Amino acid sequence: MLSRTADHLYWLSRSMERAENVARFLDVANRQALSSGDSESWQPVLSIAGGTESYRARFGEVTAVGVVTYAVLDHDNPSSIIGCLRSARENAHAGRSVIPHELWETINAVWLQVKSLDGARLRDQGLPAFCDWVKERSHLFRGVTYGTMLRNEPYQFLRLGTFLERADDTARLLAVRGDGVTAASRTADAAEHLHWGAVLRSVSAYKAYRTLAKGDVSPAGVAEMLILNADMPRSLHACLDQVTMILERLSAACECTRVAGGLHAELHFGRLDRLLRDGLDGFVADFLAENNTLAKQIQSDFLMTA
Repeated sequence: MLSRTADHLYWLSRSMERAENVARFLDVANRQALSSGDSESWQPVLSIAGGTESYRARFGEVTAVGVVTYAVLDHDNPSSIIGCLRSARENAHAGRSVIPHELWETINAVWLQVKSLDGARLRDQGLPAFCDWVKERSHLFRGVTYGTMLRNEPYQFLRLGTFLERADDTARLLAVRGDGVTAASRTADAAEHLHWGAVLRSVSAYKAYRTLAKGDVSPAGVAEMLILNADMPRSLHACLDQVTMILERLSAACECTRVAGGLHAELHFGRLDRLLRDGLDGFVADFLAENNTLAKQIQSDFLMTA
C-alpha cells in the first residue's frame, strides 16, 4: 500500500473523529452555559478546536458567539467542524481508489450539506440540532466503514486514525479542570459535580458511570473511568488497546509498535494512584506528549513525512 494513500486514510478518520468531538464539546458547553449562565463553559471547546491562543489572537475575549463561530464556521481554522469535514472530504477523494463507493458517497454528502453553512443557517437549525447532526454523520461514517470494507490495510489505517484522535481528545477533555485532582479526589462540590457530569455527557458515558459507580460523580471516579476502564469505548485504555492491536497487525517490527506497546502497558497495568501521583493535569500532559510522539513515529514509519 502506498504511503500517500495510507496518509490520506489516516487523516480522513482523524478529521471525522475531531469533528465529532468538537460537536460533543460544543453541545455540552451550550447546555452548561444555559443552565449556569457561566461564560467559562465555552473555554473547554477551544482545547481541541484550534487552541485558546489562536482564538484570542483573532476574536479576543471568549464568548459564546466567538467560540461557536471559531469552532464551527471558521474556514481558516483547520480544527473547526467545517474545516475538519472539508479535510475529510479531500482525503476521501484522494483515497477513492481503495475505499468503497458507499463510504465516498457518505463523506461527500456530508460535505455538500455543510459547505455553505453560515451563521444564519446555524441559528435557524439551532446549535444542539447541528451538533447532533455532526455526531450522527460521524456514526454513519464509522458504520459504513465497518459494514463495507475488507479488513485489509486501508481499513486498519482508517481505524488507526480514529483511535489516536479519540485518545488525544479524551485526554484534553480531562485536562480542563485537572489541576489538583488526585486518586483521593472522591468528593465534589456543586460546581465540580456539574463540570464532571458534563465531562461524562460529552463522551456519552454518564449512564455508564452511574451504572458502575457506587457513589456520586467525583473527579477521581471520572478520571478512573476515562483513563483505565477498557470497557468504556472512549477511555484512553480502550483507545490504546485498539491502536496496539492495529499496529501489530500492520507491522509488529516497526518502532511505532514498540512505542504504542509501552504507552499501552502504562494504562493496562497502571493504578490510578500511581498514574495521578503528580495530579491529573500532570498525567494528561505526559500522556499527550507520549501520544504525540507515537503519532510522529507512525508518520515516520508508514506515512508521508513531507
